[in-house]
Amino acid sequence: MERRIRINSKPKSDSLQTIIFAGVVAGLLDGVEASVMLNIKLGLNPGQVMQYVASGLFGEAAFKGGVPMILIGILLHFGIAITTTAIYFFTYPKIKILRYSPIMSGLLLGLCAWIVMNLIVVPLSKTPPASFGTGDAIIGIIWHMILVGLPISFIIKRHFDK
Repeated sequence: MERRIRINSKPKSDSLQTIIFAGVVAGLLDGVEASVMLNIKLGLNPGQVMQYVASGLFGEAAFKGGVPMILIGILLHFGIAITTTAIYFFTYPKIKILRYSPIMSGLLLGLCAWIVMNLIVVPLSKTPPASFGTGDAIIGIIWHMILVGLPISFIIKRHFDK
């Protein structure tokens, strides 16, 4: 009978499951938050929010694309959340400060995610310009820190602590 010994490593499928799970959790929380906030502020429904996400690739045409654009927006939204998670997952064992405090590293991850999306990705995309003030930015940053960064950080920490 052959025995496999793994030292300080997890099976790849376990790692992939953790990345997908953390990305889906963060994506769901972020999507619900965005839908609630944009409904309160602009009267948008969740489908329109996902069309806005799809507009990053398709511009204004996304708002006339119906269900297919909503589905593309959902795929893009979760793709971004899972990619963010994967980046954090693979840097976690290499950067000691990330392991020091899951709360601090999670809050920092959420801040970085907001900065990258709002100051780099969205301006470079086909998304139509949207006006948001300092208050909107602060709310967005706080929500990303709490609803994106913290869940990813805690789930990844749990994975590596097993």
